[in-house]
Parts: sequence; C-alpha cells; structure tokens
Amino acid sequence: MMIHNVAIVGVGLIGASLGLGLKDNHKIEKVVGIDQNPHHLQQALDIEAIDETADIKKGVQAADLVVVAVPVGSIKSVVDEVLKYAKAGTIITDVGSTKSNLVQDLEHKSATKDCIYIGGHPMTGSEVSGPIAADKYLFENAIYVLTKTEQTDQASLDELQQLVEGLGAQSLIISPEHHDQTVAVTSHLPHLVAVNLMKTASEYEVDDELITSLIAGGFRDTTRIAAGDPEMWKDIFLNNRELVLNAVEVFEDKLADFKEMINQASAEELETDLEETRQARRELPMKKKGLLASNFELILTLPDEPNAIGQAATLLGEAGINIQDIEVLKVRDDGGTIRLSFKQEEEQEQAYRLLKENNYKVVKKQ
Repeated sequence: MMIHNVAIVGVGLIGASLGLGLKDNHKIEKVVGIDQNPHHLQQALDIEAIDETADIKKGVQAADLVVVAVPVGSIKSVVDEVLKYAKAGTIITDVGSTKSNLVQDLEHKSATKDCIYIGGHPMTGSEVSGPIAADKYLFENAIYVLTKTEQTDQASLDELQQLVEGLGAQSLIISPEHHDQTVAVTSHLPHLVAVNLMKTASEYEVDDELITSLIAGGFRDTTRIAAGDPEMWKDIFLNNRELVLNAVEVFEDKLADFKEMINQASAEELETDLEETRQARRELPMKKKGLLASNFELILTLPDEPNAIGQAATLLGEAGINIQDIEVLKVRDDGGTIRLSFKQEEEQEQAYRLLKENNYKVVKKQ
C-alpha cells in the first residue's frame, strides 16, 4: 500500500517537524493534524506543517499512515482511540523513546483491527518544545529507529522505511528490546546524570552565586539535555524503568570506585583510570556501528566579519567536503566559535588541514 494521506496525532516539535518534512514529499497528498491543544494546531497551520485539522475520529478515517507523536505515557490510549476509526491496512507508528512495552501490546491490538503497528523513534529533538520550534530539517542525518518483530508486515515496514529516509534520516531496523537496552545507556542515563548535575550545582548556588556565573562550557554542554520536556522524560524513565535502573546501578558502581580512589588519594590508580577512560572515548567513533551515527567534529574560531561562517562553509564545499551539522557555540564582540560536524573521519581530517592552510584557528574535538 502506498502512503498518500497522513494523520499526525500531536503536533508538537516532532509532530510538526514531521509534517513539514512530509509536505516536501510529492507522494503525500494530505497531512492532517490532530491535537488537544488548539494553539498548537493553529501554529502548525500557520507554519504549513499540516493541511487541515480534525478530531481523531475524522482525522484518521482516510489515513494510510497515522503517526502518534505524543508523550510515551499517552501512546497506548491514543492508539486505542485511533483503532476505533482507522481503516483496514492503515499503518500506525509512534515516535516514543521506549519501544518494548508499546510494541508488545499495540502490535497485537492493531492486528485484531486489520491495521499494522510499527514502533518508531527518531533520534533527534531539541530542548525547545512545541510547533513553534519545528524544523523540516530536524531529521536530516538523524538515526530513525523502526522496530521489527516476527509479526511485522515487511511490505509496510519497507514503505515506512522509504518515507523516513525521504526525510533525510538514516533508518535503523532493530528489535524493540535491543532499542530499549541501547537507549537506556546512551540516552536515558545521560539525561538522568545531567538532571542530577544541575541539582547538585543548584545546591551549591544557595551559598555561592558564583557557581552559576562561572559555569564553564563543559558544564553547559553536559547539562544542556536537562532542559528537555519534563513530561516526556518522566514517561521515558517510567516506561523503561527496569533497564534504566540497571544502567544506574552500573553507573553507581563506577562512581563509587572513582570516589574511593579520590578518598584514598590513589594518584597512580586515578591517573590510570582517567587515561583508560580518555582512550576509550577517543576510540569510540572507530568502534563498530551502534545506534547513533558517529560524529567527527571541529571547533572553529571565526572573526567578527560579515559572512564569516559562509566563507568557511564555501571553502569546504568547494573542496567537496560535506558539513553534516553546524552549531554556534559562543559569540563575542571580536567573533565567535562554531562546531562543525562531519560524518566521516576522513572529512574531518581534510577539513582540518584545509582550514589550517587558510589560516583559520581550528581544533579537532575527540
């Protein structure tokens, strides 16, 4: 079955960004937005992420694909409602950050209604929420997980895979269990750590306001994800509770070992541990492919001149070097610094040499 009509339930950041991306697909004839928040619906209409709005009954009746882009804790109840009105053969997917519990329940329920449920998880996002932050390039070069089980309809999976790759994403087909184990360590645990780093800094700030005023870039980078949507992360932690707790226990063991080395003033042991960890981090991009694409980055310092970023990007583009992502890190009166991300280590190395040859101040980031 070809996908021509899409209904998106939940037009927040991810839902509205999907709408914008799908509107560029010439095969998609209509994108319908469904949301309990009328303000979000109006914003989605204003930015042309959707063609029209509807309630869930009317909105899903003609849909070939229904994307449920609501917090993880609400996905099951929304899909239950969708199944009341969806036509036979409709593909239903979600964008939730946990998969096992959802797939196990919703795959069976959907099959009883002659619909096809395929779990999804675009590995992208922002600490800013709502359709006002939507970006049709949000999925560009991002990993987009689609789950596969023994019950998955292969033709529907192929169709959905083509669709997400049309957004510029890199599709990854894995089991729900593999997905949840991986993100517990690579996504959910880091968020938990970032939240508690912020809480720790807040404790000290009560007595010393310089703590926050002197916070360094490393702390800001490490805790940036703590600004994520609280409702979404509450649902993630509870829905992937067992695997998150397992990861926390391992982290606590490692932290206790590290604490003991400091407590015992074990200088040699501490330095060895730090060196081994540094080496492991440096080797990380060279290990076998995992859930996330490897990024090879440069930190580039630019002068305060018109089109300074454009000139550097043009220099690399004319040399055939593709920049995967650009992020402005700091802006000063005399210029600023940006982060350039490349998909391949060879591109990072070529860009580094070329920028150096043209007298740019540039540093490789490991």
